[in-house]
Order: sequence, then structure tokens, then C-alpha cells
Amino acid sequence: MKWWGKGGFEFLAGWVELSFVVLLLGGFALGKFVVDATFAYLVFAAAGIIAGRLLYVHGQDDPWPFGLISAAFVIGYLLGHRVGSGFILTAIFTGAAFASHWLHKHLNFLA
Repeated sequence: MKWWGKGGFEFLAGWVELSFVVLLLGGFALGKFVVDATFAYLVFAAAGIIAGRLLYVHGQDDPWPFGLISAAFVIGYLLGHRVGSGFILTAIFTGAAFASHWLHKHLNFLA
């Protein structure tokens, strides 16, 4: 795939796929480097808060790209994690994302 053609518009059309691969690999690498379960839970909570904010700010019209990008990070991290329970990590991420989205929607949290 040639992304540099037509003045860079090919690159702009494939931003979801590129972001998916980058966050999948980044999540995998982060999962390999984190060796403390508490830190892993804090990283996943922070990632969930960021995902909730992204879905609130940019996902009003079409939430699928940002949901897919968030899922790429979660999948990559879970494939590479060495400490902590995968179920608990996923529950923390999901809970933090829903809480962040709710706070932004109903309380104008950090708006």
C-alpha cells in the first residue's frame, strides 16, 4: 500500500488501521515490560480513562474507530502481560472507560 501518494491523503484514509497496529504492538510491548501487578492495574485504569474521553469527544458521530483502537491496546496488552489477571485488567479498563465517559457526559468533567 502506497501511503505517500496523492498529497498524503492515502495516509489519512488509513489512520484507523495504522493506529490499530501501533497500539496493538505498543500494548504488547508495555505488557512485556510491566512486572508489577499494581502498576499494571493503574496503567489499565489510566488507559480506560483516556479511552472514555476519546469516545466522548470524538465518538459522537461514529464511535467504531475509537472503540477499535482502544480494543487494539487491550488485546495487545493482554497478549503480552506477565502479571495480573486478564479478567481483572479487562474489567478495570471497561469500568474506567464507562466511568470516564459518564463523567464527561453528565458532569462536564474536564470539558
